[in-house]
Amino acid sequence: MVYDDAKETERSLLKTNRVCKFICMLMKLVFLLLCVWWTGSIGVMGCSLVNPDILNNVIKVNALMLAIYFASVVVMVVACLCLIRIFSDASKGSSPFTMVQVRRLRLVAGSLLLYGVLEFVMTIAVSSAQQGFANMTLNGEVATINLFPLVAAAVVFAFSFVFKYGVLLQELSDDTI
Repeated sequence: MVYDDAKETERSLLKTNRVCKFICMLMKLVFLLLCVWWTGSIGVMGCSLVNPDILNNVIKVNALMLAIYFASVVVMVVACLCLIRIFSDASKGSSPFTMVQVRRLRLVAGSLLLYGVLEFVMTIAVSSAQQGFANMTLNGEVATINLFPLVAAAVVFAFSFVFKYGVLLQELSDDTI
């Protein structure tokens, strides 16, 4: 009976390691594609900033928009790298219930929250560049806010508490044995 439970636990851990390894590889691929996209878009925005007539854009890029976009890219790079490290550690058989993972989850949550704020500021910057800030407020147009990063930040932050509870349970279990 105990032998069967041990074998089942080992099979479950191996399966979890394989799934985490697959997710880690997928995250790395997505991160690579995002880096190509971000590099290209920052390059195009930079060229448009230097020579506004290079592209037939409705929106003229200004330095503030480029700075906000660059900041949002940095924030998302931090979130992606944290997620990659979380799944990388799990794929190597490390326990997910460590304070390192809790800190990483909280960093991801903070990054998502900051990204949501930066995206809102970028929406305002684009709207004001498109029609001028005075026209934007006179016409009664309101900048939209994407709630997804804010909700995702709240969910990830809540998961960090679940993982912290797991750390405490694991410490209690280790002390009991």
